Amino acid sequence: MTARLYFDLTDTLRLAEHAVAADEHAPTFTEREDGTLCPGALEWVHDHGVYLMSSGLPRLADPNRSEANLIVYAHGWNPDTDGPRHHPDLGDDFVEHLHLTEAPTPLIDTLRAAHAAGYRWLHLSVSADTYEVRATRTRRHD
Repeated sequence: MTARLYFDLTDTLRLAEHAVAADEHAPTFTEREDGTLCPGALEWVHDHGVYLMSSGLPRLADPNRSEANLIVYAHGWNPDTDGPRHHPDLGDDFVEHLHLTEAPTPLIDTLRAAHAAGYRWLHLSVSADTYEVRATRTRRHD
């Protein structure tokens, strides 16, 4: 059973633009261990809900919550407003980087073009061992 996560594209693009503009980034565990630099990413997080945030440093502050990073929850996955949720294909808590500038098709270019064309959602389709990222105009209602 595939988990379908939808993130507001306008809000997601704000995070992505912050990440690509930043000179420094929070690396993944692997990047830190390998001594490689993070090229800029959306951090896809599953802990207190499912959300995205910018990897850019300094962090993008949330104007409504002091000392907090600006985040974008997946539609229906904010535990403060939607209640707790679980999906077996999401597994336990994690942080996954969705790198924004990697070739051959940089994700930042896809987000910008989709937003300009009127797309409304960043859609992650997640199965037990893989995920797919794309932009959509509508949300599928499960």
